[in-house]
Amino acid sequence: RDVNRVVSASFRLIAALAVPAGVGLSVMAGPILLLLYPSQQTAAVAAAYHLRILGIASIFVCVMLLTNSIMQAHEKVRLPIYTMLIGGTVKVAINYLLVGRADINIKGAPIGTLVCYALIAVLNLMLVYRMLEQKPNYLSFFVKPVLASAVMGAAAWASHGLFSRVLGAGYLRQSLATLLAIGVAVVVYLILVIALRIITREDLKLVPKGDKIARLFRLR
Repeated sequence: RDVNRVVSASFRLIAALAVPAGVGLSVMAGPILLLLYPSQQTAAVAAAYHLRILGIASIFVCVMLLTNSIMQAHEKVRLPIYTMLIGGTVKVAINYLLVGRADINIKGAPIGTLVCYALIAVLNLMLVYRMLEQKPNYLSFFVKPVLASAVMGAAAWASHGLFSRVLGAGYLRQSLATLLAIGVAVVVYLILVIALRIITREDLKLVPKGDKIARLFRLR
């Protein structure tokens, strides 16, 4: 029962944090890069494509890290090595096929990274499912965070477009538009976390000062 409680809470927390972070990076890739690299605007615009894909890949990286920890805690220390070798091999193959093509070139690299970590995450999830005595319900862990993150991403995209038009051109004004859009996204997601009960007070017990966070948002 204790193992199931910790594993379930860990999956809910990782889904609640990783999915919106990845979606936010993907949706706001261009504005974020322009905010960070104002003197290299051409490069920032070109790099936005890569960050959009790598933002989604970061979700699978987080799932991989969690499932690696679960397998290692159950003394299955070699399994994560095998799945990473499989994913790494697939990444090298995809890079060889895509990056070598003149019409794709470097744009193939983030695709290889996304497929690599997605494959590792899926393999790890299958191994964890077979390994645990009480089978985890992956659908219940990820459906609500994915839906909430989709709404959050739409809110970020729409609000950034609105703020950009209202505030006008210029680095400071566009940077403010980006920060305001991120703020809107955070507020929207927090509201959805509470409304949909994506995480519970019990889950937050695994987090430092989790009780205070639960009281602040009145989680049950």
